[in-house]
Amino acid sequence: MEFVGAASGIEADLVPNAGYKLHSLPLQGLAGSPAARVRAVMLFAQALTSRCRRIIREFQPSAVLGVGGYASAPTILAARMLGVPTFLHEQNSVPGRVNRFGGRLTEKVLVTFPAAAEHFKKAEWVGMPTRRQFFETSREEALRELGLEPPVVLIFGGSGGALKINLAAEKAFGENTQYTVVQVAGRRDFPRLSTTNNNHIILEYVDDLWRYAAAAEVVITRSGAGSLFDLAALGRASVLIPYPHATGDHQLHNARYFTERGAAALLPDSEVSAETLRGWVEDLLSDDERRARLAGRMKELATPEASNQIAERLLGASAANGGGK
Repeated sequence: MEFVGAASGIEADLVPNAGYKLHSLPLQGLAGSPAARVRAVMLFAQALTSRCRRIIREFQPSAVLGVGGYASAPTILAARMLGVPTFLHEQNSVPGRVNRFGGRLTEKVLVTFPAAAEHFKKAEWVGMPTRRQFFETSREEALRELGLEPPVVLIFGGSGGALKINLAAEKAFGENTQYTVVQVAGRRDFPRLSTTNNNHIILEYVDDLWRYAAAAEVVITRSGAGSLFDLAALGRASVLIPYPHATGDHQLHNARYFTERGAAALLPDSEVSAETLRGWVEDLLSDDERRARLAGRMKELATPEASNQIAERLLGASAANGGGK
C-alpha cells in the first residue's frame, strides 16, 4: 500500500511517520486571485500527466481509494485512465468540489453520513474509519496514564486549531476551576495562549488524542467528521461548535447529524465566549443524567466496521482486477 498526498498537507508528516511511502505532489487549492487559480490548474495538470500516471504505472495497484484533498482528483483520474478500479470516501455531509468531481470517475463513493449519498449517482453508506484506540481506551486507563485529576474537560479545534475557541477558553478557564481543563490549541495558536490556573493545561499538539478524549467527561470541539466519530467511538458528552466558513457549511450539517439524534449539544460559533463555554461545561458537569444520555446516544452513532467495509470493497475490486498491490 502506498499513498499520494499534497506536499503541503498534514499527510506529509503523518504518512511517513506511520511507516508508509508517500508520493508528495506540489498542489494548491482553487481559492484566491485569478493568477493563483491558473497556477492551481497548471499544477493539477502537471501532477496528472507527469506524476500520477507514472506512480500508477510503477506501483501497479489493483484499486485506488481517494479520500478528498487536492491529491485525490489527479490520482483518481490517472488510475481511471489506466483502467484501475477507483473508489472515493466522502467524510462530510456535504461534499466539496474535489469529491464532487472525483465521484464521477469512481466505481462507487463510500460515504460517512447518509445524507452525502444524495450528491452522488453510485454511493454506499459505510461510516467513518476510526482508530481502534478510540474504541479500546477506558477512562480509568487514560486518567492513570496521563496523571490527570477527574473530572476532565477536553477542548480542541481539530488539526489546525480554532483561534476563537482558544481565546474564549483561555479567558474562561485561565484563572481557576474545580475541574481539570485540557486545551489542545494547535501549533498556530499555542504561542499566544497562557494560563495561571494549575488545573488548566494548554498543549500545542498531542499524538494520542484518544487518551485525552477517553479521560474527559465533557468535550468541546469543532465538528469535522473525524473528530465527531472519534468521540462517538468513546461515547463522550460533547458541545459542537461548527466552523462557520467550512465549504458548503458542511461542519454544521455534520454536527446536526449528531444533535438531531440527541447525541451532542450545538453551540453556534457566533455565540462562543468565555461565558458560554464555561456555562456549557459547568452545566454538563453538574448534570450526570444529561451527560450520560448524551454520551450513550453518541456511542450509538459510532461506526466500528467502517474500515473493514472499505477494505472489503477494495479487496473485492482487487480480486476482480487480478490481484496486485
